[in-house]
Amino acid sequence: MLVELGDLQGDCHTHSEWSDGSKPIDAWAAAARRRGYAYQVLTDHSQNLTIANGLTPARVEEQRRIIAELNEGYAWEEEEGSGPAGGHAAGFRLLHGCEMEIRTDGRLDYDDALLARFDVVIASLHVGRRQPRAQLMARYETALRNPHVDIIAHPSGRKIGIRDDLDLDWDAFYRMAAETGTLLEINGSDERLDLDDRRIRDALDAGCRFVVDSDAHYMSEWDNVVWGIGLARRGWLEKRHVANTLPRDEFLALIAEKPYRAS
Repeated sequence: MLVELGDLQGDCHTHSEWSDGSKPIDAWAAAARRRGYAYQVLTDHSQNLTIANGLTPARVEEQRRIIAELNEGYAWEEEEGSGPAGGHAAGFRLLHGCEMEIRTDGRLDYDDALLARFDVVIASLHVGRRQPRAQLMARYETALRNPHVDIIAHPSGRKIGIRDDLDLDWDAFYRMAAETGTLLEINGSDERLDLDDRRIRDALDAGCRFVVDSDAHYMSEWDNVVWGIGLARRGWLEKRHVANTLPRDEFLALIAEKPYRAS
């Protein structure tokens, strides 16, 4: 059976006011709990994307402490049976992630020591979009083969009616994603809808696995996952192809395997 909206256990791409989102961290997590999610990955932007108020390593560590405190509170509430109505039966945890920029010179925006401390790392490419195909592919390969990069966000980089797709060797991109076990995002934002259904089918044929995300910056954008699930279904994805349909422990176990698959 094709994947359904109710199969999603969590959202892997969300932004707080620490970078370019609209609400505090605790407000986002509270909304995720009310939606019945078992997890939400907070993925504020990294330091080089200054236009989005990207986080320096010092701010990352400060954010990490806040998330740990919130999760302690959620665990206590669940133990006491005082969690929110409609909460997930397995409880909720806020996972510490980042949307890390792949720089124009091909370097990643945080070093491996810092990346290893995140629960989930999403990599994306926002700048230097007009570089030659070989250069764009080399940048993506650096991310795909990094043992700490778990997901590639909105891989084509398009914004509908605003930005064209990146000029990539898509067959090579899918092969590397499959070889390294890097998840490919289906971004449900109505500005992106990326990957689209045709590329989803091609990536699936190459052996790739996916996540469906909202890329929410505003509370109203939680429902972007509806569009994402629609794309996934048009791409013939089943529940087993979408990693964030997994329970929290299984999802984190899958993420933890990436260093053994990267090459």
